[in-house]
Amino acid sequence: MRILFAWMLSAIRVNRVRIEKYFLYILLLLFNVPAWANCSVVTTTSSLSQSAIAAGYTAAYWTGACDTCSGNVGLPSVISINSGKTFQPSGTLLASSVGSFLSSASNVSYSANQILYRCAVADADSLYEMYATNGDSPYAGQYITSEVDGAYYDVAANVAVRLTNLTTGEYYSRYWKARQLTASDWYSDGTYIYIPASAFSNVLYEMFKIDSTRYYASNSNRYVDNWTQPRGYIAFKGPGLDTNNLKVGQDSLSYWYGFYRNWPAAWSTFSNVTYVRGALCEVQDYPSVVLLPTVSVNTLAAGGKSQAPFTITIQCESGAISGTSTSTITSANVAMGFLVNQSNAVTQARNLGLTTAGGGLTWLLDTHYGSSAAASGVGIKIYDSHNMALNLLPDRTVTGTGNSRGWYAYKDLTSQISSGGADIYSGDFTASLEALSGQTITAGTVNAQLQVVVSFQ
Repeated sequence: MRILFAWMLSAIRVNRVRIEKYFLYILLLLFNVPAWANCSVVTTTSSLSQSAIAAGYTAAYWTGACDTCSGNVGLPSVISINSGKTFQPSGTLLASSVGSFLSSASNVSYSANQILYRCAVADADSLYEMYATNGDSPYAGQYITSEVDGAYYDVAANVAVRLTNLTTGEYYSRYWKARQLTASDWYSDGTYIYIPASAFSNVLYEMFKIDSTRYYASNSNRYVDNWTQPRGYIAFKGPGLDTNNLKVGQDSLSYWYGFYRNWPAAWSTFSNVTYVRGALCEVQDYPSVVLLPTVSVNTLAAGGKSQAPFTITIQCESGAISGTSTSTITSANVAMGFLVNQSNAVTQARNLGLTTAGGGLTWLLDTHYGSSAAASGVGIKIYDSHNMALNLLPDRTVTGTGNSRGWYAYKDLTSQISSGGADIYSGDFTASLEALSGQTITAGTVNAQLQVVVSFQ
């Protein structure tokens, strides 16, 4: 302003009429042109109005999508890659998970009511969630494969990754796509629009086996993902931000306006996934339902049991190594386990202390344990052919932890029954409904779910 004023005084000495015209022009700029509508990043509650705070919204510092700022999308910690084609032909789904924007988009979680951006109400029709793969990275979204629709070559040989925006249902692409945000996504106090973390979309993260090895960073037997480049991003587009220059269809190889401060999500497996390849096993046969005989509360309270046998068959490639130790570049160890795949059953077991020192579960509980319809005070134990109670897996995100976690060398639980191009192993088990020590038994149904898994360690 001081520079402009000095220029005005100088102009007066030259031509008084001329400066009056300039002065009039400046006044028009100052008073007749409306203020620009702009968005800004919110990192403190000082950017929130009292009404926004009263409505339950908050703010906190957040970093954005830097290369190592991604979270954990929840994939298994080990991605098993068959060195041959016996079990994993092209297009085989290796792993998948739903990555929550709140907990997985960054290495620091967002809260649902955390405001990330503030915009003027005049911006209402100009606010977008933009999303794309990492087009400038050869193993993180630059090269698309023809073997799986919408999938891009990953950092490990024979692996492709596909990301799906779970709000639009569209696959991420190297070319920017957009989802317009609406009033249902934000809060407004009449002066500003506040964009909370809950406005942004979750992602379906899928990994597939492909035959092609045209692009990859590693084909090692064991590779810990140290590729810092995220596989996909979410950017926020709004007036006043660099990201406002992003347009639908632009190639992310060349267009990254606003990176990385105005990009609130980076989807990645950096430091969270290990790729292991070698001779593999798969579950060949298992019972879809194991029926336990009806039993009375009194019988269970007196130490009785309700039991039913079942058999699991697995097929292994010749050369598969049975073991629970962490795989190395020379030994791809294969283990099996029984996975409790219902979150409530896992949570309830942990709440009751039905766990091992290694984090495994000692009992399988009803899927709806704790509800009025489900029997309480009872659970299911799984015994092997030697009548040894097995520990159960609470998840697949931790491997190389042995029996205490719920992993068992597959030859410890099964016996070989045939050989050839692939070897067949069979194991006999018993499901046993029993009373939980120290718990009151109540009548009801028991409906529990368990999944048989084999995996590299």
